[in-house]
Amino acid sequence: MHMADLVYQLVYISHASGPLDDAELDRLAVEATRFNADHAITGLLLHDGWRFIQALEGRQSEVEALMARIERDPRHDSIAYIERRQVQARQFGGWAMEVRRVRDTTAAQAFLDDLKQVLAAVDDHRLIAAFLGFAMLGRPELRIRRAAPGAIIT
Repeated sequence: MHMADLVYQLVYISHASGPLDDAELDRLAVEATRFNADHAITGLLLHDGWRFIQALEGRQSEVEALMARIERDPRHDSIAYIERRQVQARQFGGWAMEVRRVRDTTAAQAFLDDLKQVLAAVDDHRLIAAFLGFAMLGRPELRIRRAAPGAIIT
């Protein structure tokens, strides 16, 4: 596979500079979906009221240009990068932007199970752990099941 055939993947966590209500998050989702569709970027965004975790995938130049816009966006503060890499294929779904509120559902375990399904194609256990950990921190009623050291909890 040639470098030109690879997909660039960028994952970051940021703190919201202020709370986003549902209407503002919906507007953000509509804007992101439109922009990403025009630039062949796909991804997943989780928001828990104060924090974001987002995966972006596409051509490196397009993803990095979008990230530069996000860095200038006053809604984001304290951006921390988890991953920047080339991958064989998109791993975070084919959505122009899938936005999920960590507290959208009353059934926390159902949310977590659904998120695990969304992450099934992700080949890096660190990224899976980052998204699941983010969701679990946003849902304190979720409990981590104890497992043997080195075991992956499913």
